[in-house]
Amino acid sequence: MKRPQPTAFALAAALALLGCDALPGPGTPTVEAPAPPPPADPLEARLRELGRERAAFMVLDEAALRGEGAQGDLRDYSHVMHPGWCYKVLGLGGEGVVDLDLRVYDPNDVLLQRDTTRDAEPQIGQMRPICPGVSGTYRIQVRLVEGGGPFVVQVYRSI
Repeated sequence: MKRPQPTAFALAAALALLGCDALPGPGTPTVEAPAPPPPADPLEARLRELGRERAAFMVLDEAALRGEGAQGDLRDYSHVMHPGWCYKVLGLGGEGVVDLDLRVYDPNDVLLQRDTTRDAEPQIGQMRPICPGVSGTYRIQVRLVEGGGPFVVQVYRSI
């Protein structure tokens, strides 16, 4: 068996590292993610606190979705999702909301996940984030199962 020459290994390693810029040099500008806008109200501020715990290492994806309704009402919202990122959806009902549910449908209107808890803090993607295979408009459905009042929903995506 023919042994490779040490210079072949060195050449291969050099070629593999040729475009590697993992460590920026002096004077290299760094790009930071823009800071999210401040919460619009105390309800959104509380939802963001939940998001720091339940969607750690994720960022806000678009503005929060807001609404208000009575028991039994449904609200549908559209949200564009892309492959390469994974998503979680968190909701929070305000005063008067006892049970708020979320459902997420794919662009073909197939139910992907739904919240089954009986509380005003629904979450989608906690055990299995939504990681779409195709870009498209996904439908987020909010259900006021018990009680009524204001609510806010936030989509988070991976970094």
